[in-house]
Amino acid sequence: MAVSIKIQDTLNWLAAFIVQRPTTGVGGTALEPGLTSANLIMQTILAPPFKWEWNRVSTTASITTAAGTSDYQVTLSDFGYLEKATLVNASAVAPTPPNFELQVYKNLAKDGEQSRPGQIAVLLDDNSGHITFRLFPVPDGIYTVDLIYQKAPVTATVLGGTTWTPIPDKFAFLYERGLMAQLQMMYNQQLGLSNMEIFFRQLVAAAEGLTEMEKNIFLADSLRSVKMQAAEMAGVQQGRAARV
Repeated sequence: MAVSIKIQDTLNWLAAFIVQRPTTGVGGTALEPGLTSANLIMQTILAPPFKWEWNRVSTTASITTAAGTSDYQVTLSDFGYLEKATLVNASAVAPTPPNFELQVYKNLAKDGEQSRPGQIAVLLDDNSGHITFRLFPVPDGIYTVDLIYQKAPVTATVLGGTTWTPIPDKFAFLYERGLMAQLQMMYNQQLGLSNMEIFFRQLVAAAEGLTEMEKNIFLADSLRSVKMQAAEMAGVQQGRAARV
C-alpha cells in the first residue's frame, strides 16, 4: 500500500480550514503545535484496540521454551502490542495437533506447575526493544511460539519530508479529519470538538479486526470525553457571560 503523503502536505492543505492560523512556531516554539498534534493523531490511530493489517508483524519461533522456565525475553524493536500467539509442538504425535492458539492476557502470575502452556502475556517492556513474555502454565518441555503483533507508532521529530508511515494513503481521510479537529481547538473549540467526534466515528467505521463490542466501547469512551470537554467549555462561557 502506498505511503507517500507527508505531514507537512497535510498541514498545508488544512491551512484553509483553520483560517490560515500558523501551525508551526506558535509561541516561539519551532514546529509546534503541528508536530505534536500530528503525532497525537497517529498514536490514536495505531493504539489499542485497533488492529490494522498494514501495521501487523508475524514472526515464527520467536520463543523457544525450556522445561521449568516461564519467562522469555525477545528483542522486538518495533513491538507495540500482542495480538495473537501460537504454541508449536514440533514433536507432537498424531492425533495430537502440533499447533495451539495461546490465550493473550494482560498479565499472568508465575505458576509452579509444569504443563503445556495455554496462556501468554507481556510481562515487561524496557522501552529499548526488549520484551519479556510469560507463559502459563510453566512449559513442561521444548516448544516454539509464533507471535503476531501490532507495531508501535514511530513519532515524527521533523515535518519536512516525514510521511504518515505506516498509515497508507487510502486512510488519509482519518488523519486529515483528526488533525483538523486538533488544530481547530486553537480558535474554535466547539468546531474542533465536532470534528473530533466525526474523526472517532470514522476511525471505528474503518477499523479492521475489531468485535462490535470493542468498537462500541472505544466509541462510547471517546464520545464521552468529547462531550465532557464540550460541557466544560459551555460552563466556562456561561461563567464569562455572567460576569459581564
